[in-house]
Amino acid sequence: MKPHRPSRGLLWSVPVGMQLSLLYAVLFAGILSLLGAALYGQLDRSMERDTAARLRQQAVPFLQRIESPPIPRRGPKGSPPAPDLRKTAADLVRGLTGPDVTVAVMDMQGLMIENSQSLTQINSLVVPTLPAAWIAEAAGELTPVQRVVRDPQGIRRLVIMLPFRLPATADAAAKPLFLVQAASLTAADTVLDLLRLYVIFGVVLGTLIGMLAGLALTRVVLRPLDRMAVAAGAITAGDLSRRLRLPQGNNEIARLAASFDTMVDRLAAMMEAQRRFIADASHELRTPLTSLEGMAEMLLTGADRGDAQVTQRMARAMHGEMRRLGLLVADLLTLSRLDSAPTLVRSPVDIGNLLVQVAEQMTAVAQARNIRIIVQRAQPSVALADPNQIKQVVLNLVDNAIRYSPPDGEVRLSCAPGPGNANVCFEVKDCGSGILPVDIPHIFDRFYRGDLSRSRASGSSGLGLSIARAIVQAHGGTISASSPPGAGACFTVVLPATQESAVPENENPEI
Repeated sequence: MKPHRPSRGLLWSVPVGMQLSLLYAVLFAGILSLLGAALYGQLDRSMERDTAARLRQQAVPFLQRIESPPIPRRGPKGSPPAPDLRKTAADLVRGLTGPDVTVAVMDMQGLMIENSQSLTQINSLVVPTLPAAWIAEAAGELTPVQRVVRDPQGIRRLVIMLPFRLPATADAAAKPLFLVQAASLTAADTVLDLLRLYVIFGVVLGTLIGMLAGLALTRVVLRPLDRMAVAAGAITAGDLSRRLRLPQGNNEIARLAASFDTMVDRLAAMMEAQRRFIADASHELRTPLTSLEGMAEMLLTGADRGDAQVTQRMARAMHGEMRRLGLLVADLLTLSRLDSAPTLVRSPVDIGNLLVQVAEQMTAVAQARNIRIIVQRAQPSVALADPNQIKQVVLNLVDNAIRYSPPDGEVRLSCAPGPGNANVCFEVKDCGSGILPVDIPHIFDRFYRGDLSRSRASGSSGLGLSIARAIVQAHGGTISASSPPGAGACFTVVLPATQESAVPENENPEI
């Protein structure tokens, strides 16, 4: 036994509209959060780049003048004077210090040479972090180093280390130094804080709007499903007149609604046919049972008065009713089997040979009524079918034709391949009074009898043509009836053909 999963029970207990709305809200919040984070990071990097570019743009002209000074006048010994390190560092600090920028000049060991008046605010931040990582990185190939740090007051600062050299002299090589610029990012952080507030507010507001809009949208979209659930409940209660009647469309809801209405239509038709079938079958069964009960009661009450001829006549009548009852039950069982997906043993069947066999089998019945059976066949006419089932169809049609043909009449059987040899067509014609046009659409309905074509006096059960149609449709074929005025009735059967031209010679289908 599988363990119960509370999450699955909770999922099925929450309305689909609410589930979709929550899903929309989560997706919307996630997308807005990702977009906000991307925008926040992009703006942060952009402002850092702008600040760094501003610091470099200010420092480069000063460093170029230091590293490439104008040619001075020579001293007494003919060599240029050595640059003053302290004075050069002070000039750099004074020239580059700004309202939000502090400047320092340091040597390769990280010792402070000169700094701006406000640089003492970040000395504890800049100086301890320089010696190991920053100086090693910058002094390796004298490359600039850029970092964003946070001072003890929590203020973010962009720190740039630019290496430069004092001009070389005859007595000393160029001395590498560091220009350290630290710019406050307070203004950028103010903009970023405001952006972060807007993003959070936008995510919350957007999520609420998305949830409400999703709830309204899903309620509109899922309203047909609610109607379908209500209609299904009413149909379950027995009201088969309920339909959705939604406008036609190509989306899933419209197709589902159309399929639902079609299904209910077919269900209602099937239920009506079932009720009609039960009523007709009950009526058909009641007639012979009533006759049997009446004759049995007459025998029990001594209505025959000991007359052997009367007793024998009543016994023959009872036997006839029992035979009629047995045929009716057999036909009902046949229809029941056909309704429940019959199993067909298909094989190539020569329809012409089959018509000849049925004609020979029904010759005695036809001769009793002085009726001729004529077979017209064309070769090849091979169908892919169950021979026993198709023979039953032909027997039903021929028996029906003999029953409604007048004495000295004839019944014609014919077969021929269809267009392109894709199917095989055979016909059974009689020369009787024909079928009324009003009866032709219902001639294959169960227990249907027309005034002329299928009278109760014929003794049929009213199921023969229904059985024939069920067998033909199970083969994927068609059966139809026509009745030209004064030309009797003609039943036409079309079956799928087979490409095989040979049929086993020992084929002898039996019912």
